[in-house]
Amino acid sequence: MTPADCPFCRIIAGQLPAQVIDENDHVMVFLSLSNRPMVVPKRHIPDIHGLDQETGARIMAAAVRVAKAMKQGLECDGIFVSQANGTAAGQEVFHYHLHLDPRWHGGQRGHGPVSGEALAARIRAALVL
Repeated sequence: MTPADCPFCRIIAGQLPAQVIDENDHVMVFLSLSNRPMVVPKRHIPDIHGLDQETGARIMAAAVRVAKAMKQGLECDGIFVSQANGTAAGQEVFHYHLHLDPRWHGGQRGHGPVSGEALAARIRAALVL
């Protein structure tokens, strides 16, 4: 996959719509199609094997920032962090990304009947607190 046909590169370039939660010069956080926040480097990196230490640190710093906002804004009990590399591991988009999935006691997942736009707004509002 090249940056020209990578959906995440197209989101980062503003060519595809997305519910952006947070971004800086190096990383963007937006909702996946299943309304889970994903932390994505702005530079096209196919998987963890191409990830350099500095970019990895920036991704993790953004993940921590957004996870704290998720806990506050969604009032979830925990955050499940996941990341896949290669088709054997279930990777579908070959641009490195880290999923942040809210969880509640009792096994509840997701965000209930909240729209993606409302979900992103709740997390963004908690970012500024």
